[in-house]
Amino acid sequence: MYSGYVLLCDKTTFGQCVSRRLYTCSDKNKGEAETIRRGAVLFMYDPQTKTLVGPFTAASEGATRIETGTWRSEIDRHSLSGNIKLEWKNLHIIKNAGERFPFLNKPTKCELTSLNVQTLLDALKDAPVYQG
Repeated sequence: MYSGYVLLCDKTTFGQCVSRRLYTCSDKNKGEAETIRRGAVLFMYDPQTKTLVGPFTAASEGATRIETGTWRSEIDRHSLSGNIKLEWKNLHIIKNAGERFPFLNKPTKCELTSLNVQTLLDALKDAPVYQG
C-alpha cells in the first residue's frame, strides 16, 4: 500500500523544484505537507496545463523548515515555508492528465488514496520520459 501525494505547481515552480530537488509550499499550505513522510510517492501536477510529472520520492519528512521564502513571487517571500526534499530515478510525463484522471482537477487535499497512487504509477510506466 502506497502513501502518495499530488503537489501542485506551474511551469516556473516545477523547474525550480527539479533544479533544487526541493518542493516548497507557503505557510498557508504547509499543514498538509507536514504529513508527508520519507519514502512517500509524490507527483507534480500543473493545473493550468493539466500536466502530471512523476514519480518523485520524498527524501525528507514533510515540510521541514529548510529556508525562508517560496518559489512564487506573488507570495510574501519573507514568510516561512515548508520544504520537502525530492529524489527520483526516471521521471515520466502525462499531458492532459486532468482529462484521464478527474481526481486531479479539484483536489480537496494533496494526499491521494492508495488506489489513485497505483493508478498514476501504472499510467506513468507507459508514459513518455520527461526530458526536462
